[in-house]
Amino acid sequence: MAVWNGGVKDDFLTSAHKYPEYELWIVGHSLGGSMAALAASYIEKMKLFDGKKIKVVTFGQPRTGNRAFADIHGEQIPYTFRVTHNHDVIPHLPLKNMKQYHHHKSEVCPYLNQVYPKLYYIECDEEESLGCSDRYIDKSFNDHHRYYNVYISRWGEAGCVGNPADPTGVP
Repeated sequence: MAVWNGGVKDDFLTSAHKYPEYELWIVGHSLGGSMAALAASYIEKMKLFDGKKIKVVTFGQPRTGNRAFADIHGEQIPYTFRVTHNHDVIPHLPLKNMKQYHHHKSEVCPYLNQVYPKLYYIECDEEESLGCSDRYIDKSFNDHHRYYNVYISRWGEAGCVGNPADPTGVP
């Protein structure tokens, strides 16, 4: 909240009033995904922006709140998608039975079709669904770092320049 109250809020409100026809897109990866979901819910709850014009897309977001938060977030922000990648372990943390953590909906689980080398996806509208990434028993940290063939962590460390699939100059 220190960053928000330290100037981001004023800049946001200035832009929101200057461009009222714009949508607000909030995106994040990993813990940034949790922060994106929380920020969107806060902005809508405080009536700083119309929830129907807020778009949230997260990648590898861990479970962020309890069941009540998941339900309220879904009502506040209809356009919310949690993108998961194969066996990424982070979306399954904290474990479901730990302090009642629960995902908000909807989950998008991209996959490559083995017959046709084209990217497909499954969309699960439930908060927790065995139809998407919950179907995997074996989890991996490696899948957490690569989404849509972008090595997110290393590409960010490289300043988001170069080949995102194989950034150079980063150990």
